[in-house]
Amino acid sequence: MADCAGSPNQIPSPISLKIMISGAPASGKGTQCELISKQYGVVHISVGDLLRAEVEAQTENGKQALNQMEKGMLVSDEIVIKMVRERLAQQDVKQNGWLLDGCPRSSTQSTSLDEYNIRPDIFLLFRKRVSSEESWGEDSIRRRIKSII
Repeated sequence: MADCAGSPNQIPSPISLKIMISGAPASGKGTQCELISKQYGVVHISVGDLLRAEVEAQTENGKQALNQMEKGMLVSDEIVIKMVRERLAQQDVKQNGWLLDGCPRSSTQSTSLDEYNIRPDIFLLFRKRVSSEESWGEDSIRRRIKSII
């Protein structure tokens, strides 16, 4: 890997980073998504936000999802994967890379992503709640990402 040019905190990016993040509620992933997206310029794709936007825009995916939710069902893996694939195909994501938050949530989603060759360079799993004493600051996350790529 080439030496970092400019800020010592920047990671050179000959290719756009592809990151998946998963974890329990209150595990710190929302905070880290914001920091990672800001630091590395990747597009943060929250599946929950994506779903709400599709429903609000009354897209075909959104209408199908709303129909399922109104019946008390979870949105099907098929619809979730279709929305994610469409978002990942957009130019800003192709150019800047992505941080996928909230997918995969099932083995079916994981298999589908793999079949469509949607694979992260980095997968971050937050297993527990982060206490105020633990170090999850920018420097800590930056070191962890650098050690992987």
